[in-house]
Amino acid sequence: MAMDATTLPQLLLTRHTFICLTDNTLVFLDLHKDNYSCLEPRHTRPIAKLLGLPLPAKENSAPDSGITTICEDTAKVVQDLIDNGLATRDATKGKRAELIPQDTELKEMLGYFPGEGPKINAGHILNFFKALIIAKVSRKFLPIEYTVNRVRRRKERFYAKGGTETDYERINELVEIYKVLKPLFVTVKDECLFNSLFLIEFLASYSVYPSWYFGVRLNEFYAHAWVQGGSTIYDDFIVITNQNQPIMAV
Repeated sequence: MAMDATTLPQLLLTRHTFICLTDNTLVFLDLHKDNYSCLEPRHTRPIAKLLGLPLPAKENSAPDSGITTICEDTAKVVQDLIDNGLATRDATKGKRAELIPQDTELKEMLGYFPGEGPKINAGHILNFFKALIIAKVSRKFLPIEYTVNRVRRRKERFYAKGGTETDYERINELVEIYKVLKPLFVTVKDECLFNSLFLIEFLASYSVYPSWYFGVRLNEFYAHAWVQGGSTIYDDFIVITNQNQPIMAV
């Protein structure tokens, strides 16, 4: 869909770039290069305004005039963003910058009480290993941009064809099956990108397509990934995801 040039911000993100605001700093994810970068905090407000991103007003500041003044320093930052393929002024190559709000009503999967658990059959085990192979091949041989776009297109096709969400109890059962099987056959630890993709692929075997979240924190920079359906986190804990500002949701 063509964008109305009269309402476009003065700067657009390239289609493979995603953005978030954390600690008063704009952070960029270049999915094509699988690289994160950020601005100096002093450049956040002028660049955010050029991108059309609404930011909270500073205390005791004058009302926004709606006019963006680009100083020489800011102009250099803009050019750097363009030169590095993060931003563009060409509406045919760019997209509006959007911030993903941090969910304040997150929940975790209920799981099962001790002594209880889901019934695991041969089909579950087969789909588990199928998902494991896909996740391993994807992470070792395929660019993350390709993997993300494949996951996105599959999900879009499902809902475009009239697919509907699986009930919560069924999803809870499938996630618990994954959690029971995983430590028995997989020793990968602290690799959130692989683990979240693994779960995404396992659930896809049952036509369950939650969102694949990517987030960052700046204090001792850390990038994180997790799986979430609505406000429910499937494979992580609220205390961990709340430390990360979402930058992309697939």
